[in-house]
Amino acid sequence: MATTPIHPALARTGEGICASGTFHMPTRAEFGRGVAASVGDEGRGLGATRALLVTDPGIRAAGLADPVAASLAAAGIAVTVFDHVQPNPRDVHCIEGAELARAEEIDLLVGVGGGSPIDTAKCIALLVTNGGHPRDWEDFGALQHNPLPVIALPTTAGTGSEVSPSAIITDTVRRKKMNLFDPRICPRVALVDPDLTLAAPPALTAATGMDALSHAVDSLHCRLATPASDAMALEGARLVGGYLERAVADGSDLEARCGMAQASLVAGLAVGITDVSGCHCLAEAVGAVYDHPHGVCCAATMPVIMEYNLPAVAEKYARLAAAFGVGTHPEVAIAEVRRLNAALAIPPLAELIAADDLDLLAEKAAANTSAPSNPREAGAAEFREMFRSELGGAVAVA
Repeated sequence: MATTPIHPALARTGEGICASGTFHMPTRAEFGRGVAASVGDEGRGLGATRALLVTDPGIRAAGLADPVAASLAAAGIAVTVFDHVQPNPRDVHCIEGAELARAEEIDLLVGVGGGSPIDTAKCIALLVTNGGHPRDWEDFGALQHNPLPVIALPTTAGTGSEVSPSAIITDTVRRKKMNLFDPRICPRVALVDPDLTLAAPPALTAATGMDALSHAVDSLHCRLATPASDAMALEGARLVGGYLERAVADGSDLEARCGMAQASLVAGLAVGITDVSGCHCLAEAVGAVYDHPHGVCCAATMPVIMEYNLPAVAEKYARLAAAFGVGTHPEVAIAEVRRLNAALAIPPLAELIAADDLDLLAEKAAANTSAPSNPREAGAAEFREMFRSELGGAVAVA
C-alpha cells in the first residue's frame, strides 16, 4: 500500500550547520536583455514539435506573447495559445488547459507572464502526464510521472515561478491555495529577460517585488534552510532593498529593472532549495478567501510572521538587516519590511481581512502544505493570533 510522502522539514536530520539538506536546481536559467528571442531555439533543443503557449489576456493584449509565438513558429514548432489564466490561477483553467493540450498533442508548455501563467503552465504540464485534478498532486513528492517540459518567460520581477518546484493553484471548491511541490515541476529553461518587465505598472511592480522579498525571507527562516539557500536569500533581499523603490518610481530605469529581475531569480532559487514557510501560509489563506493579489498578501503578512518567528531566528534577521543596509539588529529588519510596505503603498493586513473570518483564515493557514517548514511551530491557534494582532493587540509569544 502506498504511503504518504513525509514533508522534507519533518524528515530532516541534524541541527545547525550539521543539518541534512538537498541542493538541486533542475532549471537552467538564462538571464539577459533579449534572451526571450531564443525561445524557439530552446524549444527545438527540447525536441518539441507542438507548444501550448500559456498566458493571460493582459499579456496577450500588450503584445508580449506575439514575439514568443513567432520565435517558436520560426523554429518549426506549431503554437496553440491558451490565455484563460486569471490572477491566483484556478484549478478549472488548469484542467481546461490540460484538455486542450491533450487534444492538440502538445509536447511543450511555454509560460509567458507573471506567476499565474507560469504556474498554470506547470500545472497543465503535470496534469497531461499524471491526469486527475490538481488537488490529487498536492502532497510533496506525490507525482507519479514526469510532467511535460516547460519553458518560462517571466514578465514581472517577483514570483520566482520560473525556477520554482511549486505551482500554486486555487482549489475553487475548497477555496484553498494548493502547493503542488516536486522538483520535476521546475521549468526546464527559464528565459529571464528584463526587457519583458519594462511595461509592468508601478502597483504591479511593487507587489511582485515584495513577493520576491517574501521568498527571500521565507527561505531564510525556513526549517530547510542551508548555507547555500541563505546566501541566495540574503542577496535577493539586498537586491530588493536596493532596486525595488527605484523600479516603482521609474519603470524605465533599466538598471532597476535588471536588479529586480535578478532579485526575483535568486530569491526564487533560494526558496526552491528550501520551501516557503509561515509568510506564505498566512498569505495564501488571505488570497484564497479574498482573492487579493498574491504579492500584496505576502507583503502584508511578512512582518507578522517575522515578529512571531523572531525568538527562533534572531541571528538570521540580524543578517537580513545587514543585507538591507540598515544595521545589525534583528528588529530593524522587520521595521524595514514595514517601511517598504508603507513606501510602496501596500495596504496593511488589517485592510485585507475581516474579523469575522479569523477562524477560517487560521484554519487555512494551518492546513497549508508548507506549515511544517516554519521555524516556530504554529497551528490554527497561533495563526489566528497573528491575524488578530494586526486588527489590534500584540502577538502572544510563548
